[in-house]
Amino acid sequence: MMRTTRFRALTLSLAAMTLVALAGCSEGGSAATSGTQNPAIDTTAVKALIDQAKAAPSFSAPGPAFDASKAKGKVVANISLNSTVPFNQIVDAAMGDAGKAVGVKVVQFTNQGQVSQWIQGMDSAIAQKVDAIVLEGSPDPKLLGPQIAAAKAAGIPVISTHLYDESYIGSAKKDLPDVTAFVDAHHYRAGTLMADYAIAQSGGHVNAYFVASNEVQPSAGIASAFSDELKTRCPDSCKAKVVNIPISNWATDVPTQVQAALLSDPTINYVVPVFDGMTPLLGTGITQAGKTDSVKIVAYNGTASVLSMIQAKNLVAAEIGEPLEWLGWANMDQVLRVLTGTATLPSEKTPLRLFDSSNVNETGTPANQKDGYGDPAKFQDGYKTLWGVK
Repeated sequence: MMRTTRFRALTLSLAAMTLVALAGCSEGGSAATSGTQNPAIDTTAVKALIDQAKAAPSFSAPGPAFDASKAKGKVVANISLNSTVPFNQIVDAAMGDAGKAVGVKVVQFTNQGQVSQWIQGMDSAIAQKVDAIVLEGSPDPKLLGPQIAAAKAAGIPVISTHLYDESYIGSAKKDLPDVTAFVDAHHYRAGTLMADYAIAQSGGHVNAYFVASNEVQPSAGIASAFSDELKTRCPDSCKAKVVNIPISNWATDVPTQVQAALLSDPTINYVVPVFDGMTPLLGTGITQAGKTDSVKIVAYNGTASVLSMIQAKNLVAAEIGEPLEWLGWANMDQVLRVLTGTATLPSEKTPLRLFDSSNVNETGTPANQKDGYGDPAKFQDGYKTLWGVK
């Protein structure tokens, strides 16, 4: 059964609103390659990038220090994408811990990913006259225009987190002038890293089948970043076919379309999901096509079950993950800047980490979504120092 992710929750919420309105291959093992292996491709540069991405991240201040004690006693309403999803649960708890470090109370408005529940949370927060509202982990502000306008009229800033890629923040600010600040994500860099890994492991001969879900805002950009990296690094020996399968159709369409693609083109050597929640379904399609010895998966989101597939040498070669507790503290850094009248940051500089068989056990055995990013005390102390409370 496919593991529900926050991106699936977002899509289901979008679908609900529309209905209302209208209604086993180990990393480093053998794989088939696209075309001839000659001439050789120089993969030195991408291998260096991959080695760098596999290292545990270290904290660096995302911006100037400031006096966060000015925010003491304030109340922040946190409305996450879906309170039942582990991603949001971990980030939400970390935001609460970060708030406690400076005397700020974070109130969680729980929900199951329904737009109507986000609206209720916004209305309740405005009625309670909170000091700030956070849309955590990608509730789409475009679906909450009237509520965000009402918050602005009440003097309550709204901060959107982890929906828009760092390169898209400028456009988001123009499109959403009532949103006070954004915390960026690094979705497109994840797409680039997935391509780099495939290039490095295949010797520069990639024929990828990339499954996007373009109803979710970052999807098209991630797919483009993947394809563009192949064109840049190995234009004559690498290619990707990008298909769009809405999340609501994953269960029925992903296995059958992957199977059909692999049978029609036996040189495909990588199958890539835009979000790793579809990984088990990709695996079904690969297995049904009889290609478990020649096709690998590289994925993005750091879901524990997918990291465990690397550990089990089960189809997944690499996974791009993010330190979720770190994301929670980064969210609060931007919130505290807003609450204290400090200039907000264009980027919180949160890291990605690439896991494969060489480092995946750092995520625990069995794998979990919190471990694998170094000692959390390092970034926590870093933020406390930045805020003037350590």
